[in-house]
Amino acid sequence: MSDLTAAAVCIRTRDTGVNLAFQMPRCPMLDDRDTESSRDNYGRVWNTRKNHFAWWCYLRGQDRTNLSPDAAPARLTDFSRLPPADSFVGKGEPFYAETVRYIERLRACGVPAEVDVYPSDMHAFDILRPEGRFHERFAYAQAHFFAPQKDR
Repeated sequence: MSDLTAAAVCIRTRDTGVNLAFQMPRCPMLDDRDTESSRDNYGRVWNTRKNHFAWWCYLRGQDRTNLSPDAAPARLTDFSRLPPADSFVGKGEPFYAETVRYIERLRACGVPAEVDVYPSDMHAFDILRPEGRFHERFAYAQAHFFAPQKDR
């Protein structure tokens, strides 16, 4: 759940006054609710059944009616002041809709955000076929983004 954690950490740090320079969640798992791409998905590596089980394990009986965005970042309503973002996702994988929606919500609040969509239904496809733009974008972020901190 590292990419879920990456988005949640960005939300938490913003809310506690720590500035992060950049976020780069890979094919992130952000929404505990079914989306159009996670519902009835039969992907080879990750699918609806595995997604439901992962959320069940992660949330451990928490009440989902008022779930915090710290637990499920897709539940966030205010995307302002989050760090710039770059992500990627396969068009056929369960996390497609929530990844695209996350990037769109960031952009709507004026946060620079990009997403590359690849023709794949396999979660973590980048491990097997790493020729995507991930490394190029990460190098760009390292060279161009900085977040000064307030003295405490």
